[in-house]
Amino acid sequence: MMTGALILHADGTRMEREVELAPNPRYSELRASIRALLVLGSAYPEHVTVLHEGRQADMFVHEDGHGAGLPRNEAATAIYRAAWLREHPGHDPETLPCIAGPAVIFDRIVWS
Repeated sequence: MMTGALILHADGTRMEREVELAPNPRYSELRASIRALLVLGSAYPEHVTVLHEGRQADMFVHEDGHGAGLPRNEAATAIYRAAWLREHPGHDPETLPCIAGPAVIFDRIVWS
């Protein structure tokens, strides 16, 4: 099944791609697809459930982006924080964690 993927780089670059994924992909299939989309080195992708364009989505990020010294990813951070801020509109977003390094968001739920 062709699945859309939005890649968000820390420098603000956005790229759209399509990948072939099973309807309910195994972790090994997801990991292989994510590694083909993002430069992770020896790191593994970390799953984050997010709100994107008003719906729940699966985002994957570098598992240790902060420890690896990767730059902050403003677009991925805003998406990551959106669910919390929707429920807590007066909360200071800078008190919440941020995303460091590249991220990918799939256009359908792929993590179950």
